[in-house]
Amino acid sequence: MDNSPKRLTPERQLALLEAADAEASGSMNDGALIRGLLVEAIRNSDKSRAQIADEMTRLVGRDVTERMLNAYTAESKEEHRWPAELTRSFCSATGDDRLLRVLAEAAGLRVINASESRLLELGRNHLQRSRAERAITTLEQRLEGTAL
Repeated sequence: MDNSPKRLTPERQLALLEAADAEASGSMNDGALIRGLLVEAIRNSDKSRAQIADEMTRLVGRDVTERMLNAYTAESKEEHRWPAELTRSFCSATGDDRLLRVLAEAAGLRVINASESRLLELGRNHLQRSRAERAITTLEQRLEGTAL
C-alpha cells in the first residue's frame, strides 16, 4: 500500500474541480489553481523570475516586476490576484501554456494549436467528401436507367 503523500499538482486540482458540482458555492474560485500553475511554470522555466518579469514587461508594454510575480505566487498573499491581461505574456515568457489550457478546460473548452486545427480541418473535409461521395452513389443508383 502506497502511503506516500501525493502532491496536489494543478492537474490534480483541475481533476478535483471537474469532479465537483460546478454549481457548488466557491467551486469556480480558481485562485489556488492559478497560483499553482504559476509556481510550476516558473519552476520549470529555464529563466529566473526577473527574466520572466522583464520579458512580460516588454510583451505587455507596462511594468511587471519580480516582486509582483512573487506576490502573485505567494500563498500568504491571497489579496494579490493574478490579472488575466498578463496570462498570454506569462505563458510566452515561460514557454508553458498550461495556465491558458487549464482555465479553458475548467470552463469545458479545449484549446488546440495551429497544427491540431489543420488536422481538425482535414478531418472535417474528409467527412464532407465521404458524405458527398455517398450522396453521389445514392443518386446514381436512383438515376440508373434514366436518359441523360
